[in-house]
Amino acid sequence: MELHEVGPQQWDALIAGEQQSWGGGPEEQLVWARKQRHVGVLDGEGVPLALAGALVADVAVGERRFAVVGIGSVIVTRAMRRRGLARVVIEAILAIARQLGPERAMLFCRTELTELYARFDFRPIAAAVTAEQPSGRIAMPMEAMWAPLAARATWPAGEVAVLGEPF
Repeated sequence: MELHEVGPQQWDALIAGEQQSWGGGPEEQLVWARKQRHVGVLDGEGVPLALAGALVADVAVGERRFAVVGIGSVIVTRAMRRRGLARVVIEAILAIARQLGPERAMLFCRTELTELYARFDFRPIAAAVTAEQPSGRIAMPMEAMWAPLAARATWPAGEVAVLGEPF
């Protein structure tokens, strides 16, 4: 279901006190772009059990500049993992992504999650990827992947610059 707002109370309920809920790596220290759209799975009392977000962002690959749907904030509360909820929210956010206009979706993830995203047609971006942080442009310390949202979409060769904060 699409959520109109995801605020601090929803995040606190979703994280449920888990330390390093994003894996404990460098991603815990990054500043991430705010998502424009969210989908979630809620329990009977409206408490979020799983969430995914998306936004339209610009990237540059060499001299080419184009929009992507940045997918992020994909999380399942610890007590509900391994029950198929990640599939539910990823499929739902990709359905929204297909309506937003860009021909490609892009995300960042930990190496151990690349197989999960590959099931949704996400493919590795082999080139270096940079993004903005408060301290300036950085090389992203995570895997970058893309998925076609249009039938003939391809990913161009070359280094990738996210023109803003990562998603």
